[in-house]
Amino acid sequence: MSASEEEKNRSMALVASVLFIIAFVVVAFIFFQKFMINPQLIQLREGHRDELYCQMVLRYMETDGREGWRDYRGIFYKDCIRQ
Repeated sequence: MSASEEEKNRSMALVASVLFIIAFVVVAFIFFQKFMINPQLIQLREGHRDELYCQMVLRYMETDGREGWRDYRGIFYKDCIRQ
């Protein structure tokens, strides 16, 4: 092997290593963005769940128990009624 071929192989190995590292960083970034727990998302989910709960308890009260849910969590008058 001549010196120029050896230098070419080293350059290709360096380029391949850099591309591998970049690909790894991108995949890690996507993983953390997609699958790691985000506290703000949990709060949004909780709020959405509470909103549905309040609607279903209100429907239960309006229909005299024929539809909706009873206030099994006991939060309707505290959290659902907005003054």
